[in-house]
Formats: sequence, structure tokens, C-alpha cells
Amino acid sequence: MALIALAMILGGGGTTNPQTEMILQVSTALLAIPLVVSSRWQSGLGAVPVPAWILAGLVLLLPVLQLIPLPPSVWQALPGRAIEIQSLALAQTNQSWMPLTMAPARTFASLLAMICPVLVLLQVSRLSLSGRTMLCAVIVAVGLLSVLLGVLQLSHTGGWDWSLYAQFNEGYLVGFQANRNAEADIFLATMLALGVLAASRLGDARKHGMTWAGLQIGLLAFAVALVLTGSRTGIALCVVMGIFLAVMLWPTLRWQRAAVWWLGGAFVAVIIGSGALLQLQSVQKIVARFSLTREARWDLWADAIYASHQVWPFGSGIGTVVPMLEAAERLEVVDTTRPVRVHNDWLEWVLEGGLPGIVILGLILVVVAYLVVRALRTTRRSEAVGARRAQVIFACGFLLIEALHAIVDYPMRCMSLATLAAVAVAFLLEPAAAQQNRQ
Repeated sequence: MALIALAMILGGGGTTNPQTEMILQVSTALLAIPLVVSSRWQSGLGAVPVPAWILAGLVLLLPVLQLIPLPPSVWQALPGRAIEIQSLALAQTNQSWMPLTMAPARTFASLLAMICPVLVLLQVSRLSLSGRTMLCAVIVAVGLLSVLLGVLQLSHTGGWDWSLYAQFNEGYLVGFQANRNAEADIFLATMLALGVLAASRLGDARKHGMTWAGLQIGLLAFAVALVLTGSRTGIALCVVMGIFLAVMLWPTLRWQRAAVWWLGGAFVAVIIGSGALLQLQSVQKIVARFSLTREARWDLWADAIYASHQVWPFGSGIGTVVPMLEAAERLEVVDTTRPVRVHNDWLEWVLEGGLPGIVILGLILVVVAYLVVRALRTTRRSEAVGARRAQVIFACGFLLIEALHAIVDYPMRCMSLATLAAVAVAFLLEPAAAQQNRQ
């Protein structure tokens, strides 16, 4: 629980704000020590499932392989190394052993960042059903704190920016993140987690009026906060989140026909409320962002594709996107800004990983798809617990949201979102057997 909370709070700085991520990495190592060396702390935890070990190995495989030193006859034959060879020849060090990655320090830093979500995947996979539900409560709690922090950011109370980072999307609600798109995904995950908590309580025949009231108030607060992030894709993906949330809660409704009328009324209320909100200047600024007349992502994609061809088929190395984009940037798009990301996680992975990266990513997707199919089949059984079904839907919904958002952004390059993705994958695995029987 502490690890998930720290990841959501400290893991949103990104490349331009590495300080908090360094604190998170050290904290993760310290929190993992008792879970590994102390049998007392492992009491009640199950064994790590085999698929979790496989995914952990696949995730870390590529950066580890890219850091292995190669003899000069091998690395000098790799594509895109001509300038590096000439530079090292000037210092008479061109016969040194060099790794496959073109920036070893950046790749090693990326490897350290990838270890954190991998550890989360392994440990969450050992939890019981109730333990995983408690993690959803942590996600909701940190989401609420993020909303409160975002209110302070928008109001500039005391004349402060109220951000953990020196560089962030100023003027928008970003909470504990530096990027508004990452904050939007945090709220989408929070709403799904709130649905898991509600579904865990609504499985019996009681009315649970307070639960329904809390769910509606929470969803409304997070939806408004989502809009105030100004993330265009995040706002659009709210539709996907709503579909998964409806599937999650539909079996718990006692009066499903009446619920349809309630949903219709809520939709009309949202339309009317949206018309009122459009009169606000802050909301008009967000609506204006939906114009695609000037979209810098397209130029970044073109440069990334060109750079990928220069280092194909072995890639440039995980974490090397900044020097690669700077070298490939066309003169007609050069300005005072610095390209930090490709704004397409899939394309960026191809640039940095090449053909080996595509193969490893394909294997990861196959394993995750297998876990999704297996989890959905087990939750269709009549004896399946409602909380287990809700957690599986949470996992499927959040992973789909991240996959779609990765087309136009870089959610998996954010440690907080990568950690939540690891939690979602772990939710697909069966809970610890001993604890499951107690449920």
C-alpha cells in the first residue's frame, strides 16, 4: 500500500524532473527488503505465479541485453555508429568494447526505473483478494489528494504553484504529476478503482444507499477534475472508462430497468451542466485545445520514423530518444523547444528497441492477452466473487486505456502509470490461494 501511494505521488516527474523518481527508486528498494528477506513479512502472501516471473523477465530483458559490452568488430558493424566511431578514433579509444545501446547511462537509468513496476507486479501477484481491494482504496485515496492539490494549483493559493516539479503543465490541474495527460490517466484509474470498491460492497441484497451516494459523488468529482486537466485524449478515453465501469457495476444493480432511466437522466444532466461550464473561461481554454490545426506530434513522429531507419534493426537503446530526435530533427521544425518524447509509446519503443524490441513486446502482449482471456473465463463462473470480477474488469479497462493513450502520448514512460499498469496486470492473476479460501 505504501509502495503504490509513493509511486502515484513521486513517480510523475518524467524525464525533466528526475529528483522525485530517484527518491521513489530508493524507497522501493527499502520497502522491498522486508518482503524478500523476512519470513514474518511474507506471512499470508502466496507464491509469485509463473506468468508474473515471465513478464518480469521479458520487461527487463531488452535493457539488460543492450548494456552487455560487445567487441569492436561487432558494435562497429551496427548501423548508425559512424559518427561514434570517428569520435572515439580521435581519442584513440575506438577499439574499446561498447554495448549495443548508444547511450549506456540513459539505458541504465531506464533499467532502474523499470525495476520499480516489475517489483510491484511480483508483489501484488502474491496478494489475497481483500489485499488487492485495499490497494484500490489506496488508489482512490491518492486520487482524492491529487484533486485537492489540483484545486490549490488552479487557485494559486498563497501565490504558490503547488507542484512537486520545476517543469509542469502550468494552468491545468496536474496534481502529483508533471504532465496533464498522466494526471488524466490517474483519474481514469481512480474512477475504475472506485468502481471496484463499490462492487465489493454491492454484492449482497442490501440497498447500500451510502455506497451509491459515495460512488456518485466520487465519480462526479473525478470527472470534473479530469476535464480540468485539459487532456484531450484523457477526456475522450473517459468514454472507454465509463463502458468498463458500467460492465463492472451492472450485475450489482437490483433494479436494472430503473437504472437505465437514471442513467438517461444523468446523461441529460451532464449535457446541461456542460453547457453551463462552457461559459467559464478556464473551460473554454480546454475546449480550444481540441483544435488540431497545429499538432507538433506529427513532426515528432516523422523524425522518429527517420531515426528508426538509421538504427534498424537493432535500435538505439532504451532511453536514447532525446539524442536520437535531436539528431534527426528537420531544420524546418527546429525551434527553441527540446524534443523529449515521441508522443507515441509504440513508435518510441520501436526506435529504441528495434526488431528485438518488437519481438519482446509481442511476447509480452501475448502473455497479457492470455491472462486476460483466462481471467475473464474464471470470473464468468457462478461461484466467482464479485470483487474478483470487478478487479479483472479494472485491469482490462486500465490496460486498454493505457494502450490507446500510448498512440498519442507516453503513459508507460511515467513511473506512476507504469506502476498502476503493473498492478492491473497482477490483478489478472489468481489471488493467493490460502487467502482466497477465507474469502
